[in-house]
Amino acid sequence: MFLQFINYIVLLKLLEIRLIAWGSWMKAQILDEILATDSRIRCAGILDKDLKTVSLKAREGLMREKENLDRQMVALASPLILGTLSRFTDKAGKLICCGVRYDKGTFLFFKIGESFVVVGTEPGPPHVIMQELEEKIRI
Repeated sequence: MFLQFINYIVLLKLLEIRLIAWGSWMKAQILDEILATDSRIRCAGILDKDLKTVSLKAREGLMREKENLDRQMVALASPLILGTLSRFTDKAGKLICCGVRYDKGTFLFFKIGESFVVVGTEPGPPHVIMQELEEKIRI
């Protein structure tokens, strides 16, 4: 049992080292995977633990108005929303996912490790896309 625990810790450390070494490449790859999950996904972004935008990618051919809305949501609104929700982790547990629906778009927020992933989608119920993302990239 103890040996399994040590092996688990070693694997986690190796994964952490690999993620640090491949940092920007991995971020670009995960954003591409998110965009490929569903045609209704308009953009995907990664925020660091301090809620600053690390990377953002929009679907090719996205109308400028939608792209601007998505960029503003990731850069400006995400830190406010996630910062507020993070205050409840002591009482409610780890934040897994939350969504915000507007007339012109839906935004999903996922916590992965120390980072947050923000996904902008076309308007509509987010549960199908949330499930697809959870299955495909194990959010």
